[in-house]
Amino acid sequence: MRMCIGLAVVSLLASAAFAANSSLEPLVKVLDQASDPAVQRDVLVGIHEALADRRSVPMPAGWESVYRKLDKSSDAQVRYEAMVLSLVFGDAEAIHSMRTLVGDPHADLARRQEGLAALVQAKDPDLVPLLEKLLDDPQIRGEALRALAAYPNRHTAAVILRHFKKLSESDKRDAVMTLSSRAPSAMALLDAVANGDVAKQELTAFNARQMTNLNDAKVDDKLKEVWGPVRGTSKDKLALLAEYKAKFTPDVIAKADLSHGRLVFTRTCGVCHTLFDSGGHVGPNLTGAQRSNLDYVLGKVLDPSAVVSQNYRMTIIRTKDGRVINGIVQQETPTAVTLVAPNETIVVQKEDIDRQKVSDSSLMPEGLLAGMSTEEARDLLAYLASPSQTPLPGGTASAK
Repeated sequence: MRMCIGLAVVSLLASAAFAANSSLEPLVKVLDQASDPAVQRDVLVGIHEALADRRSVPMPAGWESVYRKLDKSSDAQVRYEAMVLSLVFGDAEAIHSMRTLVGDPHADLARRQEGLAALVQAKDPDLVPLLEKLLDDPQIRGEALRALAAYPNRHTAAVILRHFKKLSESDKRDAVMTLSSRAPSAMALLDAVANGDVAKQELTAFNARQMTNLNDAKVDDKLKEVWGPVRGTSKDKLALLAEYKAKFTPDVIAKADLSHGRLVFTRTCGVCHTLFDSGGHVGPNLTGAQRSNLDYVLGKVLDPSAVVSQNYRMTIIRTKDGRVINGIVQQETPTAVTLVAPNETIVVQKEDIDRQKVSDSSLMPEGLLAGMSTEEARDLLAYLASPSQTPLPGGTASAK
């Protein structure tokens, strides 16, 4: 019965008849009359699901008194769901309460993470100071780093780079993704690489390509200085293929460190691809590919856009405040576009989009091997060709 109520709510709000707050008023009355927390939860969750890609909705009549009632509920989820919904309705008190929850290191971590996502979705204009403080909180640091990408704050790059050396490997990936999404912070990142404050291997080919998509001449010049050319000609790719084939002979590959190769895979390819039992799901699963064929592997790595499935074509979005996002479109509605990027799923409001285009390029960038040492490239190629999973360095069987 309760499930039916939730589904009915979603159906009502997702229908073409849903315009704005007028369609919410009957549901507000249901919440006002309901005394069963289970029913209240179902209605609230159903509303959230139906409004998932909307930044804000006008507050419906009667909500303020209903919120006061729900905020006193003995059920923690009812209180939380009501707070999130008030945030969508632009309630300043709910926004303040949510910031307090997110900043509380003793609060439930899942609630903090969900609350932070809700504040970012609502584009809370006063969130940046809290995000900067959260960089000192290992529990939620990754979410804070990713959230900072949504704000064109001139202090962001300096704050992130000040924390950079103490970040975990996954947090460093999030930091670099955020820094490479806007021209000013990309310049600060490249300066840090040039100065030796950030190791060059912390940049991936994906980051390099994202910076080229900023279409900023100064960023392009600095990127060529510290990284090298991002896109090669067909002639260059053929030359590279011959060079790598000559360098990585079967005898050389036989000396590879497979555990180290898996570590390199985790840092680069594994963000998007699964091999055996670990990795991401943005790109195709590599477990069944022609991995033992060096020509095939090198061809895919050196020229990933030669043949691109429609499902894996990259979409590039530039927001009105200068952020560039590269990813694969997961969903598009009249109000928002949901993109899957290597480190997160991002909902972009259409009202915030300056330009959106589908590229002929694969989400996988060129230059994957360019930023690696000979040993790293050798170990990665050997791991990609291995017939079975190998432990990470130190004997760990699964990636954390």
